[in-house]
Formats: sequence, C-alpha cells, structure tokens
Amino acid sequence: MRKQGGRGAAQRPGRTQKVSISLDRADLRALRRRADTRYGGNLSAAIAEGARRIREEEGREALLGWLGDVAEATPEQLDAIRSEWQGAAPRARRRRAA
Repeated sequence: MRKQGGRGAAQRPGRTQKVSISLDRADLRALRRRADTRYGGNLSAAIAEGARRIREEEGREALLGWLGDVAEATPEQLDAIRSEWQGAAPRARRRRAA
C-alpha cells in the first residue's frame, strides 16, 4: 500500500476500504477465533464473512417480501421441508389396485 501525499489514509487495492470500529470484547474474541481457524489469522476476512452473511439474509428477506403471502407456510409444510432438507425420503403414496 502506498500513502497518499502527506497525512492521510493508505490507498487500498481493489474494492476494499479501511475502517475503524469498536466491538464488544466477546465479539472480537469470536472474530479472532474465526480468523485463526478459517483464514490464517486474517481478521478482515472473518469480518467480510459476516458481511456476506448479512447480505444473504437481506436477500432472503427481500425475496420473502416479493413473494408475499405465497411465502407463508403451515407448521406441517415447514416440517415436510425440514424432513426433505435432512434427507428423509418422502412417504410413498399407495396405489390403488387395478
């Protein structure tokens, strides 16, 4: 990174921007653990992962808003969806004898 003339923020390559934030100590410990286990200690990468998850959640919320009432499901429908996600085979329907 190169410094701009005189005092100022360092130029950052690509789409990144340097920020200064304050975090709860427990949150910072969790981020550092994540950075150590997944990103070789890169704290910025751990924070970026959290930002990606936020964008994904916002996308899901926007989709539900767009779908409207169609997105509503009964408890029975939710159970069927969860079973499918968990790999449970759906019950086969019995055919009538010909």
